[in-house]
Amino acid sequence: MTMLEVTDLFHGAGVGDGAILRLLGVYADSLRRIAKAEAEFYEANIERPLRAGGLGEPQLIEFGTRFGDRVIGPLEQVLVTVYRRHREHIWTEHAINHVEEALEGSGLAERVPRPPAICFVDLTGYTQLTEERGDEVAAHVAGRLAALVNDISRGRGGRPVRWLGDGGMFHFPEPRAAVLAGLDMVERAPAADLPPAHVGIHTGPVVFQDGDVYGRTVNLAARIAGHARAGQVVVSEATARRSDAGELRLERSDRST
Repeated sequence: MTMLEVTDLFHGAGVGDGAILRLLGVYADSLRRIAKAEAEFYEANIERPLRAGGLGEPQLIEFGTRFGDRVIGPLEQVLVTVYRRHREHIWTEHAINHVEEALEGSGLAERVPRPPAICFVDLTGYTQLTEERGDEVAAHVAGRLAALVNDISRGRGGRPVRWLGDGGMFHFPEPRAAVLAGLDMVERAPAADLPPAHVGIHTGPVVFQDGDVYGRTVNLAARIAGHARAGQVVVSEATARRSDAGELRLERSDRST
């Protein structure tokens, strides 16, 4: 009944059945992956040691039932809290985008003399890795990526802002430092036993709120990262102009971003 109520609300806003079904499919698939990750975690970290300690199947079933009854309530609260936090950030970003569009349309867009750079790094083939080898393996890969890019970004004067499982977003006060960090990331990923990385960087004004970074600069950097191939660092023209080439060799991409 609740799902039907939600569907009616979307219908009332003019949304078609196809779009609603696609959104519900995203919810269903994401929750399925969470449930699968829980089961894999339980089997590897709780059930397997208990079995090795001598518990038989009846005892394992009984233990699992009791444990599940105790943990489900707190887990559901955690999931709802995390969802609400993510939702708050996403809709804050949505509102800021509207404000920036309005400022630009009225000719009042802010000019920043020394704008920062936003860098997105992603792993190529991470989704396929998750599907083929499971969420536990993918989690280990994500952990190695986090250790690597944290070290690189801080060494180049940047800081991590947001982690996205198979990648992350980073803020650099200087665009040149962001480009050098991006090159470090794609070069050092294979040595860290990681899939190939690709990086996108854009330079421009951003809005800081509650430890996160918002604005069109962030959105453009993410889009640019989506155009980068494995092992590539793709930067916007705004970033290239402020990177003082030096030993850097920048080539114009044949792909429009």
